[in-house]
Amino acid sequence: MTGKPIDFAKKLNTLFEVKTKLDGSKYTQEQVIQGTNGVLTRAYLWKLRTGRARNPGFNIVQALADFFEVDINYFRVDEDQEKELLEKARRNKLVSEVALRASMFSEETVLAILYMMEYIEKNRFEIHPIKSSPGATKSPAGSVDG
Repeated sequence: MTGKPIDFAKKLNTLFEVKTKLDGSKYTQEQVIQGTNGVLTRAYLWKLRTGRARNPGFNIVQALADFFEVDINYFRVDEDQEKELLEKARRNKLVSEVALRASMFSEETVLAILYMMEYIEKNRFEIHPIKSSPGATKSPAGSVDG
């Protein structure tokens, strides 16, 4: 952490912008209030978002972190660490989605998916062929002739 004070309002508003529902839409203040099970009031959430309240208690910070599915430390780290925690939360959500979908498949299908993932991981750094337009051919040097 740097010695610079943390802008809680900025961090909270960032969550409203980047953390979306499964359909891609943004959460409303009312949804956040309801999703924090009465820990937040409409007036206090407004104060937090506008910077009029700058130092919320632990219960409020925990409720917001839980609602937006971020590490509670998101609210106390600098911008570089903030981006890292947001990316981690995004990946965790993707992993959860993969796990949920995989739970609907047979064990055989899940194993096939795991084998595909291993194959992709092993081969992701190999040079992939250049996509060319129909009728184009590759010259021995690797350039595309058409």
